[in-house]
Order: sequence, then C-alpha cells, then structure tokens
Amino acid sequence: MNQITFSEFSHFIPAADSNALCRVYPLSVAEGVQSGRIYSDSSENCVLIRHQNNFSFLSGEPSEAFLRRVYDLVINDGLKLMCNDEMLCSLFEKWGGASFLPRSFYSYPSDKPPKVVIPSGYEAKCIDEQLFSLLEGRTSPKIFWQDFEKFRQNGKGVCLMYGTEPASWAFTAAVSNDEADIGIETAEAHKHRGLAYAASALLIKKLLPSRRPTWSCQQSNKGSARTAEKLGFVKYADCIMIKKAD
Repeated sequence: MNQITFSEFSHFIPAADSNALCRVYPLSVAEGVQSGRIYSDSSENCVLIRHQNNFSFLSGEPSEAFLRRVYDLVINDGLKLMCNDEMLCSLFEKWGGASFLPRSFYSYPSDKPPKVVIPSGYEAKCIDEQLFSLLEGRTSPKIFWQDFEKFRQNGKGVCLMYGTEPASWAFTAAVSNDEADIGIETAEAHKHRGLAYAASALLIKKLLPSRRPTWSCQQSNKGSARTAEKLGFVKYADCIMIKKAD
C-alpha cells in the first residue's frame, strides 16, 4: 500500500467520483477541499480515500494483501471503512477485533429548501471562529475540518443559540464541488424541540442551488433518520461501517 502525496490527489478524482456509496467524502479529499489521505496499490487498481474524520471509501479491486493493510488501519489507526461487500465484511470478521454498524445514505431531490420556523426562544447564528472552537460533541465542525480558516473558505454552518448557549448546530461535514454532507448535533438539554430540523433547514437554504445537500447516519440513529425524511431527504443506499470494536 502506497500513501499518495497531496500534489497527486487530483489524479484520483475519477476514483472518488465513481464511488457508488458516497461521492462527497472521497471527493472532498481528492479535490483538496478537506484534509485526508489517499492510499493505492502499486498499479493504482485499488484506491482507499480517507477523510479527516476517518470515514473511508474503497474503489477498485483490492487484493487480500491490500485489505490486510486496510484492516490494520481500522484496528490500529481509527479508520472507519464504508463497505457494501459481504465477502470483505466476512474477511474482516474472520480476522477479528472489528465491529460492523449498518449505515444509510440520503440524497435531497428538491431544488427548494424545506420550510422552517425557528422555535421560540432561539436565535440562528452562523458558525464563526468562536463557535467553531466552542462546539463539542460527537458531531462538531472541528472533527471534520482541519481548522477554522479551511471551514471559513469552503464550509457553512448554522447554530441555534439559547441566549449565549449553543443549543443545536448543522454544518457541512464534507464538501465537494457539487455536494455537501450535513452534520448535526443538539445539546442534551435542548433535544426533542425540533431544533435539528430547523438548523438543518436553514443550512440547506444556504447550500442550494450551488451544492446539493446529502445526509448519512447510522441506522440505529432513528432520530437522525426521521429528521432527514422530514426535511425531504430520500434514502438511496445502505452500507456497513467497519470500525474497531469498542
């Protein structure tokens, strides 16, 4: 397995663009919009593209030796492989130490943003440098972006504030030339108030028409799936996310 230098990333745009599961994450890396790594075999018949947040996508026909290196990255370096290949999943299961989490991908077919009313008591604010540093949780901009400057140049985000307290935020977790994947998080004290829907709807309005919104979530996250469907997203693919077992 060879790690590709950044100057050669654009060579792998066709491989990223051809990914059947998801284009936006691998393209965000290959196009140089967001940080990540690209690996290939010696003949470049197989390519692994890894986003900064460790979401990773395979293209081509990997050998077992290449897959063993991918497995090592899963177990020892935090890589999260998106896969819909049953034989690959069986191989990783045989090698042990990995967990397999069903995940779904959604597209946004409409050219119009959803209607939105901000719940009473909350105010929308663009994610600025202060909020970029402040926001915490499993889904926050600094997990997906190298730094605020990169986010400012290429990303967008909306935070619903409760006074001075961040309550719920939606932001572009991955950005390619024509798509943007939405990441959302709501603080525990503010859940079940429609805030994730409102923040996401506001972000979608900022994205259209220049970029098509996308959405992805683990199938166990029923709340995220319901929010996606309420916003107008349509599921187009399922996969298994392979990660190190907890």
